[in-house]
Amino acid sequence: MTITRLLLLGIWVCGVTLASSHVAVLWRAGTAPTVEQPFLEGLDYEETSPVSVPILANGVVQGYVVAQFVFTADAHTLRQVTVRPHAYINDEAIRAIYSNAKVDFSKLERVDIDALLKSVKSNVNARFGGDLIKDVLVKDFNYIRKDQLRS
Repeated sequence: MTITRLLLLGIWVCGVTLASSHVAVLWRAGTAPTVEQPFLEGLDYEETSPVSVPILANGVVQGYVVAQFVFTADAHTLRQVTVRPHAYINDEAIRAIYSNAKVDFSKLERVDIDALLKSVKSNVNARFGGDLIKDVLVKDFNYIRKDQLRS
């Protein structure tokens, strides 16, 4: 008699487990899956290498502007491009700083950083033919006079 009760108890436990699993699957199938979108999905934060731009006045090197930049870009697009934009950002920054004859770094005037960064961003995006670079930030920007350099 005890073996029969034990066997019936085992069958009852298996039946309850199967029924509850079946009900749980049917209940879960009735709800729509939620699409999760993380905050700032797909933005990647990258640093460029430092650049050193000579500043010329009257045909003589007066000093150097040393700058390093940080940019944000769409991570998915950044993985798909075959050429990394780091070199392009450095190139555009060098061009913008070197060709800016309005600023005399030897007189310690303010530089319009916003205009420089907008120029770098728009020129790099134009070279890539799309909106790859979302934002360009300054990590480091210094002017070193020629007489401050170590031999």
